[in-house]
Amino acid sequence: MKSFFTPLASVAAVTGLIVSAGLSADAEIPAEYAFVKDLFPTTEVTAVKESPLPGFIEMKVGSDIFYISKDEKYLIQGDIYDIETQVNLTENSKADTRKAYAQRFDDDHSIVFPAKNPVAEVVVFTDIDCGYCRKLHREIAGYNENGISIRYVFFPRSGPGSVGWLKAEQVWCAESRTAAMTSAKNNEPFTSGDCDASVIEEHFAVVNELGLTGTPALLTTEGVLIVGYRSPDELLKILDLET
Repeated sequence: MKSFFTPLASVAAVTGLIVSAGLSADAEIPAEYAFVKDLFPTTEVTAVKESPLPGFIEMKVGSDIFYISKDEKYLIQGDIYDIETQVNLTENSKADTRKAYAQRFDDDHSIVFPAKNPVAEVVVFTDIDCGYCRKLHREIAGYNENGISIRYVFFPRSGPGSVGWLKAEQVWCAESRTAAMTSAKNNEPFTSGDCDASVIEEHFAVVNELGLTGTPALLTTEGVLIVGYRSPDELLKILDLET
């Protein structure tokens, strides 16, 4: 192909396109969109379909979405809004992909603070030392009282080998992870031990696949990503809007 974007390295440099080893392998690309593999031969494309933007197709790479013109001249990364309905069509498409991430971690691979009478569950990517993460945790009873179960996944923002990473491992290896999480969030001592804490690496891999950059980050079962702290009542309103 004659395109400037043929080498993946060029695409990465210009657009930030990433190769993701995410939830699924290369998609079966319809014959009419086969030119995508010619343009990006080393990219793991997870889905290709018609775009709401005339003359363009939508390409998913992990949780990222790109729009490619059918004449193979243009590549767009950004959100498409329907002006009439005021709906972010790109975000809707991303939410479909994120649903699988929201179900990825079971009770053996996350730390759950369950509601007694649950009406919803939210995955919370958390950093032990993040101020708003601590604020969220101080109000955990409020979320639970509103019927919202909180499923914690670790996002040590300083990365592997950092103090935050070590704290996450210590919480994970405590006899009671829920009690240790509360103690850690309050800067209180707790007893930990030796265990397989590789789950933190699994959590961090998902953070990268989703392209998260800040904490707390909340992911609903419908795949809606909420960046930043929300109070128990605010979160309940958001969840009500989704139903």
